Amino acid sequence: MKRSRDAGLAVDSAEAWRIESGVSSVHLRAKERPVTSKKWQSILVVVLLVVAVTEFGIRGPLRIAHGTGWNDFLFPYIQAKAWAHGEDPYSPRSLISDWPSHVQRPPWVESDAASGLLELKRGIPTPYPLSSLVVLSPFTVLPWSVAITLWIVISTGAAVLSPFALISLCGVAIADLRAQVFLVAVFALTPLHTGLGTANPAMLAISLTVAAVWAEHRGKLSLAGALLAVAVCLKPTVAGGVLLYYLVRRRWRVTGIACAIAVAVAGLAVLRFQLAGVPWMASYIENTHRIFAAGSLADFARPDAIRFNMINAQVLFYSLLGNAPLANRLAQLLGAGLLGLWLWLCYRQRAPSELLEISAISVLSLISVYHRFYDAAVLIWPLAWCLLLVERRSVTILITAMIAPFLMPGPAVLTELASTGRIPSLVVNGWWWNAIVLPHEVWFLIFLTLLLLGFMFRPEVFSEHPPAVSRASE
Repeated sequence: MKRSRDAGLAVDSAEAWRIESGVSSVHLRAKERPVTSKKWQSILVVVLLVVAVTEFGIRGPLRIAHGTGWNDFLFPYIQAKAWAHGEDPYSPRSLISDWPSHVQRPPWVESDAASGLLELKRGIPTPYPLSSLVVLSPFTVLPWSVAITLWIVISTGAAVLSPFALISLCGVAIADLRAQVFLVAVFALTPLHTGLGTANPAMLAISLTVAAVWAEHRGKLSLAGALLAVAVCLKPTVAGGVLLYYLVRRRWRVTGIACAIAVAVAGLAVLRFQLAGVPWMASYIENTHRIFAAGSLADFARPDAIRFNMINAQVLFYSLLGNAPLANRLAQLLGAGLLGLWLWLCYRQRAPSELLEISAISVLSLISVYHRFYDAAVLIWPLAWCLLLVERRSVTILITAMIAPFLMPGPAVLTELASTGRIPSLVVNGWWWNAIVLPHEVWFLIFLTLLLLGFMFRPEVFSEHPPAVSRASE
C-alpha cells in the first residue's frame, strides 16, 4: 500500500511539474503527433518517389532502348544527314536514299513515296525547321546505333537533371518535403515518359530552357543565351515562350546571344543549300501542306480518336462545332487573345514573378499551335512554381489539380476502354464524349492558362518565396 501511495505521489508530482511548466499531457501528445505524422509523410513520399522513378525508367528510356529502329529521332537524323550532304531534306527521295542501312525500312515507305502519300499518311519527312537539322547534324557522323544511344543518354540525363535545377533555382533543399513532392510529380508526368519513350527532340529542348534559366540566375549569361538558342533551334514551339519572356523582361544580353546564335544557325543552313543549289523552300512548303492536309496524321478534324493525341485547342473547338476552318480560327483568336493578355500583365507587373510568367507563356504556347501530348512536358514549369515557391496551399492544390490529368495518357486509355466495351455505350455515344471527355486535356490546359494569368493579375491572392539565388546585372 505504501508503495502504491508513493507511486501515486510520484505521478501527481510529475503532472504538477508539467502544469507548473506549462506543459500538460495533452500538449505532450500534441507534440508527438506531428513528429509521427511527418515520419509517415516522409515514408509515403519516398514510396511514391520510388514508384514514379520506376515508371519514368520503364516508360521512358527503357522503352526507347528496346525500340531503337523506329522513333521520333530517326527521321530528323535522316533529314539532318541529307542537309549535311547538300540534299533536299524534305524530299521523300532523300529520306529513302539516306535511310540507315541496318535499320529495316517498311515496304510501304517506297510505295507511299511513289504515290505522293508519304507525308499525308505517315507524317514523314518531318517539317522540322532547318535550324533543328543543323543542330542535329553532328549526330549524323555517327552510325545510327551509336547516334540513337548517345541521344537517349543525353535526353534522359537532361530530363533527370531539370527538376533538380529548378529545385536549386527556387532555393529549396532536397531534404525539404516540397522538393520531394515536386520530384514525385515530375517523374510521374506522362508527357515526359512519352517524349523520352519516342526519343522526341522536344524533351531535350524543354530541358535546355530549364538549364538556360538556371544559368542566367547563376550569372552565366553567355551560357544561358547559348543554351536557349539551341533549344529554340531544336524545337521553337516549346522553347520560344522562354525566349519571348526574356525579350519582354529586357534581359538583353541573354536575348541578344540567343537570337544571334539562332540567326547564325539558320543562316548556315540556308548557305549550305545555296552552295549546293538545292531549291528547298518549295519542297518545305509542299511538305508542310501535305502533313497538315485533311485526313493526315496532324489533322485535328480526323474522324477517328487519333486526333485526341493532340492538345491544341483546334481539337476541342472542332469537337464542339464540327467546322474545321472555324475551329482553327477560334483557336488562333484564343491564343492571340491570351498572348496579348500575358504581354499586358507583364507590362503591368513591375516586380515580376519569373516562374509564374514563364509557366503562363509555356502553357499558353500549347493552345493555338499544333502540339502532341508529349509537348505538355512544359508543365514542369507550373509544377515548380506551385510546389516550390507558393506558400498558399489552396493555390498549390488548384494548380496541381489542373496538371493531374497529365499523370496518365487519358485519351488513349479512355479510347481503349471504350473499344473493349468497358465504358457503357450510353456514355460513348453521348455528345459529351467527344466534346468534353476525350479532349479533357485541352480543357485543363485552357483552365490552367486562365488561372496562371489570373494569378499574374492579382498576385496578392497568393504568397510566394522568391528564388534564393542571385542574378548578375546585365
